[in-house]
Parts: sequence; C-alpha cells; structure tokens
Amino acid sequence: MAPVLDSSQSKAVASNTKRLLVAAGPGSGKTRVLCARFIRLVKEGADPGRILAVTFTNRAAAEMKERISHGLGRAALLNISTFHSLCLRVLRKEKPGLRLIPRIEARALLKELGAREPDRELEKISAFKNGMLGKDQMDRPLFDSYSQRLRDEGALDFDDLVPEASMLLERQGTTSFDHLMIDEYQDINPVQAALVKVLSKGASSLMAIGDPDQAIYSFRGSSIRCFLDFEKEYDGAQRVCLSKNYRSGRAVVEASIALISNNTERLENDIRTEKEGGAITCVECADERDEAAFIIKEVERLMGGLTNRTASYDTGYRFSDCAVLARTNKQAEYIAEEFSRSPIPFHLVKPPRPVFTEFLRSMQGRDMPEDAEPVRFLKEEAVKAGIEGEWLDSILTPVCGENYSLERLIDELMLSMPSDDMDIKADKVNIMTLHSAKGLEWRCVFLAGVEDGLIPMRLKGECDIEEERRLFYVGMTRAKDELFLLAAKKRRVWGEERESRRSPFLEEIPASLMERRSVERKKPHKRPVQKGLFE
Repeated sequence: MAPVLDSSQSKAVASNTKRLLVAAGPGSGKTRVLCARFIRLVKEGADPGRILAVTFTNRAAAEMKERISHGLGRAALLNISTFHSLCLRVLRKEKPGLRLIPRIEARALLKELGAREPDRELEKISAFKNGMLGKDQMDRPLFDSYSQRLRDEGALDFDDLVPEASMLLERQGTTSFDHLMIDEYQDINPVQAALVKVLSKGASSLMAIGDPDQAIYSFRGSSIRCFLDFEKEYDGAQRVCLSKNYRSGRAVVEASIALISNNTERLENDIRTEKEGGAITCVECADERDEAAFIIKEVERLMGGLTNRTASYDTGYRFSDCAVLARTNKQAEYIAEEFSRSPIPFHLVKPPRPVFTEFLRSMQGRDMPEDAEPVRFLKEEAVKAGIEGEWLDSILTPVCGENYSLERLIDELMLSMPSDDMDIKADKVNIMTLHSAKGLEWRCVFLAGVEDGLIPMRLKGECDIEEERRLFYVGMTRAKDELFLLAAKKRRVWGEERESRRSPFLEEIPASLMERRSVERKKPHKRPVQKGLFE
C-alpha cells in the first residue's frame, strides 16, 4: 500500500512543471517525495531507464532503489547514483580503461613530483577543480606536472570526474534522460550545478529537492547560492515547500526554528509539527571525560540498565535508537574510546581506512575466476589482506544488492563517503561527526562539545557563522524524542587543557524549551583509616 502524502508532498509528486524546486524541511518526507515522483512517472508510461535520480552517498542511493522497486512491485534497473558514480560511468563509456586514483595515490604522486606539503597541495588542487581557487593561487608548474602524469597513465582523481563528464556530455550534445531528480540540492557546488544544466537540456522535467537550512559543505566547494538562485537560473520554475516535520517532537522543532531564524541567507519555510513532546536537556560537564561518562550513563538509563545491579525494565529503546554527534573526528574517537570501556555496543563512523584504500587500489585490474561472484570474491580477498569482516560488511551493504562487475564494485567503494560506513540494521550506538549525520535520524541524540570554538568552529578566531549555525541545526533536527546538548567547562585541545565557554548558539534557544543540568565529578569518598593497635 502506497504511503499517504500530505497536500504539499502531493503537489511536488504530481507537478508537471518543467523545472521544480522543492524546499524540504527536516523530517518532511523528502525521500518519500522523490521516490513517489519516480514511481508516478513510471506508472504514467515513462521509461525507468530514462529517469535519473542523483544523490550524494551510496547509502541514500540504495535506500531510494529499495523504496522505488518496492513501490513498482518489481525489481528494476534504476539510474540512481551519486554524482561521482554517475560521472565515472559516463567517462568509462568513452574510455573503458580509465583508472580512478585514490587520494593516497594522488598524494604520493605529488610528493614524487617535489611537493613539500603534498596534503596541502592536494587540497589546493581539489579547491581549484571545484571552482574555489583561481589559477593565480596555484603552484602552476606542480599542477601542470600532476595533470600530465594523470593523462599519461590514463587516470583521473576524484575531483576530475564531474568537470570531465560535464565537458564530455556538452561535446556530445545529447542527454540519455527524460526526467531528472537531484537530491540534497543545497549541497551541490557550481561544477555540479553546471553538470545538472547539461543533463537537463532537452529533458522533460528537472526536480531539485533539498533544504538550504542544511547547507553545510562550503569547505568542499558547495554553494547555498545554487539552491537559492535556482528560480533565477531556470525561468518559470515552480517552488513547493514541504513544511511539516514528521520526525521531531514539538520542543525540538520549535528550538531548531528559533536557532535557524537568526540566519539571513535562507528561504522562509513555515516549519511546523503535529508531534507533541520532544525533550531538550542542556548539560554542563566538568570536562570531556565527564561528558563521555554522562552519555554512557544516560544510554544505560534509556535501555533500562545493562547489569544485574542496574537493570530495571524494558524501556522500548534499542542501542541503535541513540547517536552521539561531535564536531570533529578527534572528539568522536575520544568518546568511542570511553565507550569501549563500557558494556554498550557502539560503532564509530569514520573515513575509509588507509589499509582499505590500499586494498582497493591493489584490486584494480585484477582478474576474477569465471565462476566467482564479485561481492564474495572481494570479501575473501579483503579478509586475506587483514580487513575485518564486520567493518567490510557495513561499507558493502549499500552496494551488495546490485548486479555489479568487480570493476564497478571497486569503483563504488572507492567513491564511498564516511556515512556509508554504517550498518543501520545493527543494534549499536552510532558515534560520528555532525557532517556524517546529515540525512539520518534517531530517537535520542547526544550532541557533544556545544562550546564556542567547536560549535561554532573558529579557526584563528574566524568562522562562517551562518554555516556553523546550519550545522548545529542539522545536529538538533536528527533527534526524534530526546536531544542532549553537552558542554564541558574544560577540554583538552592539542594536548593542553583549556577553559571552555558554552556555545553562543545555546542563547538563541528559548530557555523555556530546555532543561538545564550540571554534572560535577564526584570526589572519591575517603574511607576512614583505622589506627594501629598501639597508636
């Protein structure tokens, strides 16, 4: 039975306008709308092979495929992928032997070419290819040598994929798609926007869907202006706003609206909810150790206790209903280390491990036995390389359902994002950065390090305050029922303990919506010392 759509969702799904912009607030059913529109087009006679949906992670693409196949009542070969996966396939049709080099290989190549700081130079090259730096800000001789080596080896790096595919499609002058749907449109950069422009030429419809209040990737070239200027770029575009939050309780919705309303660069969207409840607790801790200890203790409480001494009753919570979000990978790693000393099962979501990247690199061009199945073969080879099976299963999950060749499977894994490293079916507390959490939701969210300098992040005293506020907004709106905002009075930074101040964002949340608590480390109780017999 198809899910019931509200009036705004139905308007977006049924629209026959040539260009459509959907502003979808948190928990408003964005994925439901995209999938329902895809299904509607197919049922009305559109060729599913000529409909393209583009998103940013393998996990999001896999979820869309599952929902659409279920809605159609049959399995179908669907063109749903990430930007980079789509572009690599386009380029491989032109050059079948094209090789994608991972960051670790690109770094080694720059070092070989004489770069003193290869990581810094690689970041500059990435920024240049994504339109963030001008030619005059580049080490041109180094860049030219690097580009020539890639051409000589018939290779591209990650940041070449979109511009190269865009130029190829522009030269060909034709598109293979009648209908386009671009997910998370607020996160695209100008280079990706140019690709969408090329793909949409001659297409019957283009739908861009997302939430400009959740634009959080300017550090990798994304521009909120692509979303805000869509209606200028595409004359006659229709805008539909999805304003009903089905995810979060009223307190969380009202607090998040109060926060994000302080931004000026946004589209007004009257977000509201019919879900009552939602609890927000602001917790002040002595330091990061007390912060982690509080989270662990609170998870135990939510679960009704984990030991014979603390177990009380079944609360209906699972470990996977809880997530811990932090601003940096270092914070997340520290909290995970503290969790490892507790009986609570957890999973730390983090970028692909260097050993895994090296393994994928070694598998490029490998021959596979004729009777072998790609996923099983890759798993067997990975185990031989010392990669643990449980972690590998989590990152393979989004692509295992596809009938991929070994080459395609390796490509998809090389293009994986950190948030792809998570098995949403595993009953574990997930620990990750705020950036990795976008698009996900949990009953209870612990947002750690809500302190000035972390949230908002200040580098050399400076920050993009509106983007930092959007990032905090993303973190808050992941919570369905309970949200904990934790701040430490002291925190160890670069090996030195420093005084911390609460985030100014906390002052933008009405005090009536939050309970405030203070957690102080208990001093060890001194046991009385019994005097000696002759004292």
